[in-house]
Amino acid sequence: MRRFTVHRMERVVVACLLLLTSHIAMAAGRFDVVESTIDGLHAAIDYVAGLSWDAIRAHEAALLAKALDRLRAIPGLRFQGRPARQAPVMSLTVEGIHPHDVGTVLDAEGVAVRAGHHCVQPLMARFGVPATIRASLSFYNTADDVEALGTGIEKAIEVFRG
Repeated sequence: MRRFTVHRMERVVVACLLLLTSHIAMAAGRFDVVESTIDGLHAAIDYVAGLSWDAIRAHEAALLAKALDRLRAIPGLRFQGRPARQAPVMSLTVEGIHPHDVGTVLDAEGVAVRAGHHCVQPLMARFGVPATIRASLSFYNTADDVEALGTGIEKAIEVFRG
């Protein structure tokens, strides 16, 4: 696995920022998008403000427990890291299948996850993995979403291992 030094990573970040900022053009009607985004954000804030934080935490904890039980039953699936207190976020790998491949199958099944190094290449090198699948649960997820995640990972295993 290639090692990245801090200096090299800084150059990559600077290059990306320069690339992004050099192509920003001021277009007519640009504030229409900003207005609709602010309206959407306002509606989202109103919705979350109407919820109980205790209820959100309880719901997320219940989903996490269900997800851990469901995913632990899948042969070859490995959780990366074992925090003492776990947020409803899981970093996963599946033995013999690249995380990007698992992510592609999950995407085709309508399950949204992130697959990649998540900007922590040194940690990935420490764990000896090229990338992970990151599944996050929140107050808007349901038990059906957890089941879809498990079923999607099982499908990826079927597709790539036969």
